[in-house]
Amino acid sequence: MKRLILTFLALFLIKGAAFAAIDWESKGMQMAGEIIANPAGFFYDFQQDLEATTPLPPGKSFGFQTGLFPTTIPMTYTNVSGKFRLHGEGRIAPGVPQLDLIGGYWDMLAAKMATKDSQTIDKAKFGGYYMGAIMSSSVSPRVRTFWGYKYSVLKAKLDFKPGEEPELLGTRVNSFDTGFKDDFFIAGIETPKGVSKLWSIQLNYGLKTQTFSSKVSWYGKYFELGLNIFPEGVLVFHPVWNFHLNF
Repeated sequence: MKRLILTFLALFLIKGAAFAAIDWESKGMQMAGEIIANPAGFFYDFQQDLEATTPLPPGKSFGFQTGLFPTTIPMTYTNVSGKFRLHGEGRIAPGVPQLDLIGGYWDMLAAKMATKDSQTIDKAKFGGYYMGAIMSSSVSPRVRTFWGYKYSVLKAKLDFKPGEEPELLGTRVNSFDTGFKDDFFIAGIETPKGVSKLWSIQLNYGLKTQTFSSKVSWYGKYFELGLNIFPEGVLVFHPVWNFHLNF
């Protein structure tokens, strides 16, 4: 488990002459300690990078999304998300917001690869899913607000081979089983900048963890470039690159 965590940690630590004033070794040990103390929270922040939590564009009925960075590369989260419009804005009655269902699933390939190369790990499983609903309403021709709910789950499990179990504080550990579950409120605003182009800003609040996160994104016809901000995360800033198709 430590080897897997340190491998991912190394992907986000840059060391060079330009950063000689920073004690990267101490910083790395501090971050590793935070990850080991709350591994589910660390891996869940990357799950939020791939989640599609914005409404479908007006006139679109369904859509698909897959996270490219930092989810598929370098975290090896193979993932897919979907959106489905139940009804468009004003279709049922004037003033009724658009309603979309959202959801997605991911699985970490690196966990399976680590199992094959490890002499101590028998089985490893890292994965998760989310589901929810988003409502959206136009404030003006150039501004649309959205709000909604999502339920997110992450599961992480390691089984060690017989006779190879590690010891932690004098206790032999046969397996490692942790996870993350939370209910989130979502609120945001978007403004179009052309055909199939828009800026989006959103705020998420976890009811159980009582934590905030935010996201600023530029959406094009096929790609999203964004920045997720996790004030209480090990890595506060997550640059995001996702691919999507809407129909």
